Amino acid sequence: MSDGHAVDARELLRRSSDRQVSFRLPSALDQRLDDLLERAISAGENSSRRELVAAILLSTEADGEELTRILRHYRTATVKEALLDSVDSENVIQIRRHKPGPRVSRR
Repeated sequence: MSDGHAVDARELLRRSSDRQVSFRLPSALDQRLDDLLERAISAGENSSRRELVAAILLSTEADGEELTRILRHYRTATVKEALLDSVDSENVIQIRRHKPGPRVSRR
């Protein structure tokens, strides 16, 4: 007996069965995700954090060496590097706080 389940390979990925994923992100990357979503919405997309993360994962086809480079970059990156709209002269950066639950567009 298999531990998996059958999925139609032709089914749209966004409509296929999903799985709850739970992990923590640094606050600056959480803010970056919100800012990336805002950019997509401003460009006319009707999207969500979930869909944006899924799209980014799907678009990443790195080999082991590239993944190593990406991981090492993450491990040495500063908070300032994570933010899309940081000012070079800032030494202290304010990170937005959010209440638990779905985010509401800042549009």
